[in-house]
Amino acid sequence: MNTELKDNGYRILRGVFSKEETEELAKFSNRVIDYATEGANDPFGIDYMKHRTDNGVLYDLYQRHPQYRKFAESSDILDAVAEHLGESIYLYVNSFLYKPGDRDNVVPWHQDFLSRPDESEKILAWISLDHATKKNGCLKVLPGSHKDGFREWYRVEGETHHDRIRLDGLDLDSVEYLELEPGDVMLFSNYVIHGSDQNSSDLPRRAYRVVYKALDTAEVPRGGAITLRGGTPDDLRKIDFSGVKCSRTPKKRGLKARIKGLIK
Repeated sequence: MNTELKDNGYRILRGVFSKEETEELAKFSNRVIDYATEGANDPFGIDYMKHRTDNGVLYDLYQRHPQYRKFAESSDILDAVAEHLGESIYLYVNSFLYKPGDRDNVVPWHQDFLSRPDESEKILAWISLDHATKKNGCLKVLPGSHKDGFREWYRVEGETHHDRIRLDGLDLDSVEYLELEPGDVMLFSNYVIHGSDQNSSDLPRRAYRVVYKALDTAEVPRGGAITLRGGTPDDLRKIDFSGVKCSRTPKKRGLKARIKGLIK
């Protein structure tokens, strides 16, 4: 079993996807960006996040477009995630990240999902579609910083990356810049401290980001949970769901909208 994820908080899988696969997804994603920039109709807006082309983020693409699904369902990725989370895994959230070179796109040091401290650990897959280098803003991490869990944090209202951590006591000199080739995948714990610098080049830096969680609960920030591995009746019998709310009433807003659409 590989222990890099446990020891360092991250692990790189090289060459998971081919040049043709990454180029195809990059081209399709550019079409989605163009469509979203036009402000065209979004039938998924009832249950999912509105795209933020002003900040270089497209949300919930697995649910919106089948072109992204084989990337999230990659056996190479799921095998590596299962070593850390176990065999029953579901899709927590997913998004497409790009750094428009014509605007501020620094991502400050942070930990993901700081505002949900009661949930279990997530593993993120950052699937690179371009050459990610220091020049165009590759990810940077503080190795081993995941071992202390969440740090004290605060919120900056109005910012895309609004949840920030206190930096006092951190060894920022230990930073590692993780340069990737198209088709490489970086896996990392949501507890690991990471960020990225300004894209100071004319080169794109695009990535599909998939967040996985163990099926100890099936809570998601929006939409519904989608099992990607395991989740069979035998698997579910092994999980302690005591104290977990396993059912809920559908959102009234979404339900009314669907009924209204059916009776038009």
